[in-house]
Amino acid sequence: MSRPLRITYPGAIYHIINRGSRRDKIFRRIGDRIEFLERLQASLEKYNGILFGYCLMDNHFHLLIQTLEPNISDIMQTLQGGYANWFRFKHTLVGPLFQSRFKSVLVEDESYLVTLSSYIHLNPVRAGIVENPEDYRWSSAEVYLKSKESDLVETKRVLHHSGGLENYRYILSEMIDDPPEYEAVYGKFSILGDKAFKDKVVRQNYNGYLEKIDMVEIPELKFLTVKSPDRIKEIVLKHFNIQEKELLRSSRNNIPRKLFLHLLKKYSRLKLSEIADFTGTLPNSCGSLIIKFRNEIKQSKKLKKLVDGMEEKVRNETS
Repeated sequence: MSRPLRITYPGAIYHIINRGSRRDKIFRRIGDRIEFLERLQASLEKYNGILFGYCLMDNHFHLLIQTLEPNISDIMQTLQGGYANWFRFKHTLVGPLFQSRFKSVLVEDESYLVTLSSYIHLNPVRAGIVENPEDYRWSSAEVYLKSKESDLVETKRVLHHSGGLENYRYILSEMIDDPPEYEAVYGKFSILGDKAFKDKVVRQNYNGYLEKIDMVEIPELKFLTVKSPDRIKEIVLKHFNIQEKELLRSSRNNIPRKLFLHLLKKYSRLKLSEIADFTGTLPNSCGSLIIKFRNEIKQSKKLKKLVDGMEEKVRNETS
């Protein structure tokens, strides 16, 4: 029997779960978890994914992801395939690391984010590893509850729908003793939403093969500022009062260029390969340049102030 199609469309939200083959550990050491998170960030950046939350347990993981393009399989294949190959080499493992390609629960809209992220963050508490979710190092709970800066996790939308940080803390505390029903987290037929949404996506023929469907109502990408690459370029050129030739000049000390690459990655829908082509940057170095610049931002208050100001200009500009 054919495997069911992944239901994909721009703006789709997924609760992703996978565990080790035979329930074996997929994370044996601290370095394994670090490697997984680095690969997760690289996959999301490559395919324009947004991460709302994660939790890495010893033998399984949870991810809460939104895709701006219909490409959840690309994100997960890059992540799982690369990590599995690395893990097998690192630990001299023979055979599959994961029990399956991955389980994905399609989520109707953002109203489910609070329940899902809370459930994910409480995994270590339910397992008796920690008393407080923010004390578990390998989840995004500390990013939320300790207001920790993160290039990996987007927290604004979950906190918005929960009514703010303190309300989110309260929701987590209440959910410890009153966990949600199974279907409130994993949905029915791997779809989490109301009947109308399920009827729209569950169109099966007699072989149980999901038909390709035309999603008319795409979830609104609230809080997401998307600008055209040309508009971002205009904003940077105007701020620094420079010409395009100077902006695109390849130099280690060319701050406008590095800032331009950063803004394109954060506020346009271009993939890394497209950013490289748009800016005349070598494809193999584009991603590393952006990551290095983000590290520079963390180490310089002056640079961070500049970047924050430019990001605000991009967000507030009409285009």
